[in-house]
Amino acid sequence: MTDAHDENARVSKGPSSGSASARRHSLDDHATSLRGAEPASVGRKFWLLSGALGVAIVAAVLAASFISITNDNARIDRLKAHGIPVSVTVVACIGNLGGSGSNGAGFTCRGDYRVGATTYHELIGSMTTFSAPGTAVRAVADPSKHSSVVLASALRTLVASPARYVAPGLLTLVLLALALALLRVARRSKPPRDTPSDPTGSQGA
Repeated sequence: MTDAHDENARVSKGPSSGSASARRHSLDDHATSLRGAEPASVGRKFWLLSGALGVAIVAAVLAASFISITNDNARIDRLKAHGIPVSVTVVACIGNLGGSGSNGAGFTCRGDYRVGATTYHELIGSMTTFSAPGTAVRAVADPSKHSSVVLASALRTLVASPARYVAPGLLTLVLLALALALLRVARRSKPPRDTPSDPTGSQGA
């Protein structure tokens, strides 16, 4: 009599326990759907590609800096050695504002001058002080590009110096170190190659 009663109790308890478990799973699924999918984690491949892109951009900027410094030094040497003296008539001088916009930062002046039979209306390089329109100033035109002219008094202070390469050179060394570190990380992240199985069946020997 007792065994039959216990059996009936187990039978009656089973469905209720299963239904309670099903309800819990349903509530968990509903809560998960309300929270939404978990955000995907950013993999190492993304960071490697981002680092490679950053290195490439910095390398391009440094290359442009080296080219600019080289051209500027060559221009200074060319102006000092073979520059064409000209007299420039100032046409207009416009005041420049500083970074804050409340203080002056020199002037940008344009003028007319002649090289041979051609008249040029160009910016007077290195001229930062005001000159009234109609004032004649001494300048030097670039023999390779007559449309480029520099104030003669400012040209005396310009020097083509290799020291200009120091800053970009140091940045290049830092960039190389970062590129090597990135390359090492990329090599470590590669999955190991599978060892080929021995077709001769040496395992049985």
